[in-house]
Amino acid sequence: MRIYVDQLDCTGAGQCEQLAPDVFALLDDGLATVRDADGEPMADGGAPSGAVVDASRTARVLDAIDVCPGACIRRLPD
Repeated sequence: MRIYVDQLDCTGAGQCEQLAPDVFALLDDGLATVRDADGEPMADGGAPSGAVVDASRTARVLDAIDVCPGACIRRLPD
């Protein structure tokens, strides 16, 4: 699965980071983003390429998608 955060819709609630801190990060501006393969926060929420989520993290990422109040976590086609 590939995902990114649409920062225009992000509310900065931080539930994504709480559920999957190895996948998501809250930036200094209060918006969420995804982490790259090295664990570093990606610019622009990871758009347009997104971050790869391996199978061991999929369940937590799907939970984050479900609870996100801004509904801003986007899945990209595989």
